[in-house]
Amino acid sequence: MPGQTIKHYHQHAERYQKQYDSVAAHNVHADWISLLAHRTPANALDVGAGSGRDALWLTTLGCQVTAVEPARALRELGLSTTGDCVRWVDASLPHLTDVEPPASGYDLILLSAVWMHLPSSERPLAFHRLSQLLGKTGLLVITLRFGPSDPARPMFPVSTDELKDLANREGLQMQTIRDNKSADLLQRSDVSWQTVCIQHPPEAEA
Repeated sequence: MPGQTIKHYHQHAERYQKQYDSVAAHNVHADWISLLAHRTPANALDVGAGSGRDALWLTTLGCQVTAVEPARALRELGLSTTGDCVRWVDASLPHLTDVEPPASGYDLILLSAVWMHLPSSERPLAFHRLSQLLGKTGLLVITLRFGPSDPARPMFPVSTDELKDLANREGLQMQTIRDNKSADLLQRSDVSWQTVCIQHPPEAEA
């Protein structure tokens, strides 16, 4: 992830904490949470965890959560929110160098409002790393942001086609949660979202 973006989130951490926490995690992720109904996501990885909102929510679902956040001030605010029930790590995409997965990989990996910050040149490496961290029966959830960029924290075009291609390269399957994009919960008329879920094909689970 570009250093400029990480620096921006660090410098404006309190502002983004208030923004993220103004919307409940169960509303943000309502589209895909039903996919966990028949799963036991014991180990979860929240990449770009920000304020810790989603990481804390995942603990209420019974997950042991590792939260990755490269912006130091945001990470410290997140730790103050979650306490010791979440393990925080200073790492960033595409390498996620200091992330050590459980022996069987993560049962759930969440990238919420993160993928658009990665330049296209970094995405194949980032996706490969995520596929390495994902368990054989795990679920990778990525939310895609559609809308204008922000010069202070650049955002790059995203598409479901790109993610489908990356998934295919790694032998994974992608599911788009809904055909239509979802409205922005922060009431931004020029921003919309789409969620994709990625996992190993059924035969890989046997």
